[in-house]
Amino acid sequence: MFRIAYCLAVVLSLLAAPVSAQTTIKAVVNGKPITSYDVAQRERLLRITGNKGNLTQKALDELIDEELQLEAARQNRVTVPAGSVDRAIGSIAERVKLSPSQLAQALAQAGVNIQTLRDRLEAQIAFNQLTRTRFGDSLKISEPDLVAALLKKKDAETVADSYEYDLSRVMVAMPEDPSQARRAEAVRIANSVRSQFNNCETGLPMAKKTREVVVLPYGRRTHAELPTQLADAIENIDQGKLTEPIPTPQGLLMLAVCKKTAVRSTNAAMKALENDMQAERNEAFTRQYIRQLRRDAAIEIR
Repeated sequence: MFRIAYCLAVVLSLLAAPVSAQTTIKAVVNGKPITSYDVAQRERLLRITGNKGNLTQKALDELIDEELQLEAARQNRVTVPAGSVDRAIGSIAERVKLSPSQLAQALAQAGVNIQTLRDRLEAQIAFNQLTRTRFGDSLKISEPDLVAALLKKKDAETVADSYEYDLSRVMVAMPEDPSQARRAEAVRIANSVRSQFNNCETGLPMAKKTREVVVLPYGRRTHAELPTQLADAIENIDQGKLTEPIPTPQGLLMLAVCKKTAVRSTNAAMKALENDMQAERNEAFTRQYIRQLRRDAAIEIR
């Protein structure tokens, strides 16, 4: 998702290429057709997000894999609410400083229907949910695994520079499925609060008095103890400032960094190592699972 956001920021000025009026079936996956239009749309999305090589083949392979992922999710009663995809779209749009509708317009200018991106995100979300619910426990990195991996590293690598933060949550509340106007108003309120926030002593009381804003303590956390999205958000935030708004189901979340202390932590090194090991394990499992799904599927390439 992050790579999509980054590359879209670079190619927003691309013009749409002409689309062929004739549509043919390129593959059938367990009775579900994948058309030349589907492949062309995915190929364009791959191109503007920085992919190289045989993009036509890669697009077809992705679409086949995603249909198998969605079918496996449906068989296990895993569904993806439209709101989950909307939030993923909103997160991408936020990272390229656009509204969701502006993102859709930018993609259209590059010849990509926003539904192509929505389909890709839906498959990713569905498969991630399926993985967590059915295989999550078996994929988790255990503490003995971490300790063993850490011991293999050099002594200098068993500690890492990190920070401990005293944090407060500043939330601009929104309904679960806000209108475009309501989302834009929430962004305006968040930006206004951020522009006036210079320290927690005066900033938090000011935020509490702002309409639609809720302020809650978050306590002391090390960088390693924070969820990845929040840790990334405060990475370069100075003490006394607010992070950029983070879309959540409850609204736009900002973290107030009331105190920031440099520390050297074994936990930070273990957390970083855990993230790397978990990503490798998840990637290996995904490749293996998709190979199995392909073996069991009826796939006809035309």
